[in-house]
Amino acid sequence: MLNVNERKPQEMGVIVKAKDLMKHSFAMTANTDRFPKKYRFSICARIENLSIDIYESLVRANECDVTDAEQRRIREECQRNAIVSCKTLNSLIELAHDLKAIELQSKSVAFWGGLVVEVKRMAAAWRNSDRRNNAPKRQT
Repeated sequence: MLNVNERKPQEMGVIVKAKDLMKHSFAMTANTDRFPKKYRFSICARIENLSIDIYESLVRANECDVTDAEQRRIREECQRNAIVSCKTLNSLIELAHDLKAIELQSKSVAFWGGLVVEVKRMAAAWRNSDRRNNAPKRQT
């Protein structure tokens, strides 16, 4: 917990969005009116775990030292893991909706999926930026 006089460190936008996605995913899966109990230990648990994995991968990527080649490789791997987890999470949300495992209006599913796509887009942009910044310099 921060003291009154301490400032909260600025978090990267993609990490803030991933945290929002994690909170929203837990709020959605916690409601048994939205997800029947028979899906609690299958689809819901996997959705919750993926949302945590996305956040964790992005935090781990941000903690890597970009001046070290091995750390840059680990960072890119964490970014890639987050992107793949986003794709998997979006597929599970769609599957739950298609199977009627989720009692949501289509616009709620679209909103949730939009959160996932935004995190995926931001993570991919971050990865691409790192690739550009770490590309070998061509000599002329």
